[in-house]
Amino acid sequence: MSEETCVLVCGIGETASAVARRLFAEERAVAIHQATPPRTLRRRMAFSDAWFDGAAALEGVEARRADFSSEFLLGLRARQFIPVLTQRFTDVAERWPWDVIVAAHAEDDSPSEFVKSHADHTIGLGGDFIAGVDCDIVVETQGPDPGAIVRSGRAPLRRQRMSDDGFANRCDVFAPSSGLFQAMKIIGAFVEAGEPLGGIGENAVLAPVSGRIRGLVRKGQAVVTASAIAEIVTSNTARIAGVSERNQSISRGVAFAVETEVSGWAPAAYEDWR
Repeated sequence: MSEETCVLVCGIGETASAVARRLFAEERAVAIHQATPPRTLRRRMAFSDAWFDGAAALEGVEARRADFSSEFLLGLRARQFIPVLTQRFTDVAERWPWDVIVAAHAEDDSPSEFVKSHADHTIGLGGDFIAGVDCDIVVETQGPDPGAIVRSGRAPLRRQRMSDDGFANRCDVFAPSSGLFQAMKIIGAFVEAGEPLGGIGENAVLAPVSGRIRGLVRKGQAVVTASAIAEIVTSNTARIAGVSERNQSISRGVAFAVETEVSGWAPAAYEDWR
């Protein structure tokens, strides 16, 4: 792997963070772009808190918010951490000669820019992208084969959320009203059914089931009615932190796609064997 390959990962949610971490571990020069405040629930499974707190770690790799060019260059060139860029996408795309751009937006964020014209090689994650139209390659994120590479057309568009840890039971908690969520618990805490998780104004948010908190909105973050603000898992074996199995598969697929695209390797076609 060559550290001279520069990759921009657009997004800072679970999947984007897993991809950025994998590429960083494989000696790529990696940066993350997230222009707006992220709404990640499973914050111990992503770099999203770096956007607010300045730094966050995921399985031994640190991401740091880089608001100045010196911080950006330190992270990208020295590879001491993954720089997080918060400027407009066009500004970020034009400030550095990116070899690869990976569009890995969270499920509740619609890609606002086609990435195909901004780098030599572009990869879109999930069914919102069409290979050959708005990116060069699509990597599957849902369904039975996460990480599969699609070189023409669209990956299957599946909106249902997939389990990341086998058949672990999970329960989403939704906002009863709009406002600022004031959390009373932290991710990883055990709660009993009916126990307060926090509040929105005068409305208490109660745990609907007993279990462990895997996802939780940041304290003081604005939420809207009926939006997901917490996730509780009832399985004792459910993963609370780190990279999930699904995102491990996706990140492996992206890493393979980056390697083949940058090296110029072309997949064998059926016609070549006739």
